Amino acid sequence: MSQVFRIDKLDHQGRGLIKTDGKVIFVENALPDEQVEIEITKEKKNLKEADVVTYHSRSMHRVNPICPYYALCGGCHIMHMDYESQCKWKEEKVKEILNKFMRQMILFPIQKIVPSNPLGYRNKVTLQVDKKVGYYEKRSNQIVPIIHCDLVNEKMNQVIDAITNLELKNCSQVVIRHSDYSNEIMVLFHMSTDNYNKKIIETLHPFVNAIYIKHKTYQLVDGKPYLEEKIGNFIYRISPDSFFQVNTKQAEKLYELVKQYAGLTKEDTVLDLYCGTGTIGIYLSPYCKKVLGVEINHQAILDAKANQKRNQIDNIEFICDDVSNRMDKIENQYSVVVVDPPRSGLDSKTISYLKDWKVSRLVYVSCDPVTLARDLQALEEVYEVKELTPVDMFPETYHVECVCVLYLR
Repeated sequence: MSQVFRIDKLDHQGRGLIKTDGKVIFVENALPDEQVEIEITKEKKNLKEADVVTYHSRSMHRVNPICPYYALCGGCHIMHMDYESQCKWKEEKVKEILNKFMRQMILFPIQKIVPSNPLGYRNKVTLQVDKKVGYYEKRSNQIVPIIHCDLVNEKMNQVIDAITNLELKNCSQVVIRHSDYSNEIMVLFHMSTDNYNKKIIETLHPFVNAIYIKHKTYQLVDGKPYLEEKIGNFIYRISPDSFFQVNTKQAEKLYELVKQYAGLTKEDTVLDLYCGTGTIGIYLSPYCKKVLGVEINHQAILDAKANQKRNQIDNIEFICDDVSNRMDKIENQYSVVVVDPPRSGLDSKTISYLKDWKVSRLVYVSCDPVTLARDLQALEEVYEVKELTPVDMFPETYHVECVCVLYLR
């Protein structure tokens, strides 16, 4: 049975939120102040999930999504909201999460979000394959077949279109990566066997620069072994499984923010934890005495060392190890530490070492405000949070990146 409600606000996943009869209702594709008739799709003890049946009034911030798959596809969450409103909501979301999970009034300034181009920004996408090729449906492992994605550029869309016309037996995923710098494309097919359709090479060769097949190991079957991307004055190598920020233009803005917050001098020594392919450490290297990067992914470290050599940098070193395992082997000689951990945030052992070390400045790059708030709460015994800036790395989605700086008390 459907009912009419007013949407109070958005939750942290971009869903409309209603509070009624002691329960919370999360409504897909609804915006604050809209009057909507809803139908409950799922019910738990203290919450319900619902879809909109009819809009009795619509928000002035609602827009028609440009994507024809938006109603089904789970790739985007808030494309029905104008971009300026997306940014304002993300700013408020960060403030709400920090206030809630740090369990105290936030006294440090939170700057305006760094906006992005809302479309065509992604340099990497993963297509799911199971007879059909596309993205996962919302709240499902069913595949929405697509031939075009508005979050990637036209050249990547040519590749998507070509892949959807291939016979992809024994294939579960296709990863497409693009370099803004060279305008080159790499495609990686995840296979359940070593056998693959040779027509893949024939079809993709005209506009793809590297084709990999992965069964147990990576096998380059056509083209170059890696892509190169440029951020600032530096060229970075990207291998098929290396982490690289999916929004290249925003990555440069993010690294500039890290550099600004680090406040480096030529006497500073920098420890770059979870360094990936060395992008941040290399970006900071001209402004300090030396950098040490630590990363658990072996291939990423190989790329980091290749990036060091490619850019002729002599004041940076990279170590392949788990950060929490490595901390007790690193001498406490660093004046600045940069951390860019996975979504799970910092582990307790790493936090303990950072508190014992009492470094001058700590720059934290976070992809999850909840774990960021938890870690800041733990670090505030020793460090004072001076400032935080959200960065919109993923427009049209509920995700938001943050960069903040902490000073020794």
